[in-house]
Amino acid sequence: MPDSDFYDVPTPEEVAAYDPTQGPCCTAERFRMDIRGFPKSAWNISAAKIFACSFQEAHAQFRDKAQREVKRAWTTHLAYLKNVYQKQTSRARDIEAGKQRRRRKERRTQMYYRRMGVAEGSRHLRNDGLAIIKELGIDGMSSDESDHPPGNGIPVYQVRIKKWRSCKVTEILRACDALHLRMRYGGDWDASPGAWPHLRIPSLKYSTRAAASHLPSNFYSLNWFKSLNEFQRDALQPRIEECSLEVPEQIVR
Repeated sequence: MPDSDFYDVPTPEEVAAYDPTQGPCCTAERFRMDIRGFPKSAWNISAAKIFACSFQEAHAQFRDKAQREVKRAWTTHLAYLKNVYQKQTSRARDIEAGKQRRRRKERRTQMYYRRMGVAEGSRHLRNDGLAIIKELGIDGMSSDESDHPPGNGIPVYQVRIKKWRSCKVTEILRACDALHLRMRYGGDWDASPGAWPHLRIPSLKYSTRAAASHLPSNFYSLNWFKSLNEFQRDALQPRIEECSLEVPEQIVR
């Protein structure tokens, strides 16, 4: 765990496989406590004995103490350390979750402006397609999450489903993405300069972000809209006017 005071912590697999009848869990030179486990687990009981022996050997004034007293003091201290570790872990998770949210927001922002550029550059999408993207705004773009280990091949991102958004709107956005790839490749399938868009694949996960409000009524999924109560519909405030959501035939070809 980055920025943690705890290192060389045994893995859950090591702890589960430990057999106290086969010897101590660690050594005084490489002391390893199971900070995630219970203070009186088999691993930590062994660690407590190793600590007590090493402590009494190093501190002559405690050699007349019963070893069980030293082990009891260590077990109490381990409970305190475990609490510190849990707080550090929780804080690290919160920090990482914040970084992930910012990265998703950055990708949505990049996607919004990329789609805007594609629509502006296409005579078939310049009117209706551009208007749809502008109406949706950055928050109307789908979130995604990484689905590949860092530094291991091409980044793949799973797209979260916006159940409030009309399938027709999604088709327009996907048409923009397909056109962008076509423009990047060119007629001879030779890639133009610049970073390639990351690979986005549909997932079965739903976005937890609230639906964008004040959009034209046909931007919303009809089934989803029917599931709302009167209060939710009033908060959404869909506009009565509708936009054309048909993908131009020239784009489909």
